[in-house]
Amino acid sequence: MQKSMNNGSESKLEASIGFSRKWDAREAGREVAESTIKKLSQPPNFILLFSTIHYKDHGGFKEFLNGVWDVIPKGTPLIGGTIAGFVNNFGCYTRGATALAICYPNMDVAIGVGKHTKMLPKEAAIKCAQMIKNQLKKSSYENKFLINIISAAKVPFSGLNIVKQKYLGWLFSNIIIRIISPLGYAWGKEDEIIDELVSCLPDYYITGGSSVDSGHISENYQFIGKKVVTNSIVAIGCHTDLDISLESNIGVHETDKKFEITRSKYNGRIITKVNKKSAKEQILKQFGLAEGQFGDLGLFYYRTAFYFPITYEENREYISGITAFFGNDVALGTKIRGKNVRLLYTTGKEVIDLINDTFHDFNKNQFPFMFIFSSLIFMNTFGSKTHIIKEELDKYLKEIPYLMVCPLYENIGFPNKKVATRAYSFNALSLKRRTGNN
Repeated sequence: MQKSMNNGSESKLEASIGFSRKWDAREAGREVAESTIKKLSQPPNFILLFSTIHYKDHGGFKEFLNGVWDVIPKGTPLIGGTIAGFVNNFGCYTRGATALAICYPNMDVAIGVGKHTKMLPKEAAIKCAQMIKNQLKKSSYENKFLINIISAAKVPFSGLNIVKQKYLGWLFSNIIIRIISPLGYAWGKEDEIIDELVSCLPDYYITGGSSVDSGHISENYQFIGKKVVTNSIVAIGCHTDLDISLESNIGVHETDKKFEITRSKYNGRIITKVNKKSAKEQILKQFGLAEGQFGDLGLFYYRTAFYFPITYEENREYISGITAFFGNDVALGTKIRGKNVRLLYTTGKEVIDLINDTFHDFNKNQFPFMFIFSSLIFMNTFGSKTHIIKEELDKYLKEIPYLMVCPLYENIGFPNKKVATRAYSFNALSLKRRTGNN
């Protein structure tokens, strides 16, 4: 546990954003660290570090972290991971590295890690939570928050999520998926991890996301301290005397299309029957397509289904996307949370509305920084026009340090309330300044 004490004067919270676009991993690590901590008047309490996947082939992530640790103080709590892209005060990027550093005297900090998340999701969550609890058990600060990064879904080779042949699809959804999971592939199982994490840490504000590559879900990495890991959850827990602000909104609208899941398997992650008929047939029917009309199923998935998530009439806070077609079966990104399903949709307008809904009464004088987990689907929606997202954020946040990172799935929760793992959401965390702070 890193512990700081108030010296008796009114405390000041400082936050700083850094980034690098250098290609060499070690040079990028140094630059992102230098540009982050040079703006602080004291050593940081913790650092959140994020990178796109590119440094894997330009020196490697071990060298990337070595560059960071060439600069930052020894023992600084640090977590992070690979993400699809990010937006900060400097711009919007799908290649590069960025970091957020926080320093404040009245704050206790701990980091934790749990490995083998795809094979042992609950055990990984318990291990991570226990590490944080053990380090913070002597903390006297009552307000608590936790930021987590979880290894997202991984596929061993391209095209695994689109299997058109009926019998080959059956083989994938019944046998192959079960074989590759212990090897660190298939679903990230973020929902199982978060369900267990909140049961271990019920009094925390929680936000996080799935570490991913550029969106192809073939590999991802997490950072904790000086280590690079994968197939893991890393988290940072903080106790402080500051008030915690956590806002969450979903960037979707409802359609009038509904259906019933009548059969599923693999712990509710694969739908086999919809309205008592073939899941694929019925899902395609929701889009007005017959079995023989969809043509390239992969094209349909990336250009259409990608932007039509689902929710459950029984649990509206959960949003999931269609992630795979295995023959006649349809796979979701998270396990089902009800049988009665409603189809949703998202467009660029929903994303802009989402930002405005979150910050419409925002008072920048109250907050020294803003840290955001926002669905990578929103960045994909805008494509080359992602700068529109930054322009909208700048309307509210331009004068304070801010960082928005884009994971595959997001999670959000509040003390003694259910935590939801979902996609298509926008989750903004900050700490409120105390009276008298600059």
